[in-house]
Amino acid sequence: MSLCPALLSCVGLLLGLEACGSPPPWNLPPGLSSGSRARVISPRLGTAWQPGRVVLSSAGCWVVEAAPTYDPKDITVLRPRELTRLELSKAVPSPDWWTVPEEEEGWTEMLPSDLDHAGASRCATS
Repeated sequence: MSLCPALLSCVGLLLGLEACGSPPPWNLPPGLSSGSRARVISPRLGTAWQPGRVVLSSAGCWVVEAAPTYDPKDITVLRPRELTRLELSKAVPSPDWWTVPEEEEGWTEMLPSDLDHAGASRCATS
């Protein structure tokens, strides 16, 4: 294989990876996976901690599904820029994601902007 077709193949592969919508694995914050239990504060939901989970959307964007009524059927989807604070549960196994977040679980603070950086490049502008 000559250099030019090999280079074009590499470029095509890289463009294909961006189009698939999955964030590069090296951008994932430590301890984060789709479905991770979290607690959030968002102006849309008031000033108290709300239970939630961090989810990778089908578009490759990280979002938080919050359950302010503690009902997994009543979900508010929040984008990272809508969050004031975000913490991930350290509990193993973690409780059901929609239940009241308890201090005993132990929590790790995470910058909401880290979710934007970990998502597909188009997520920060959508």
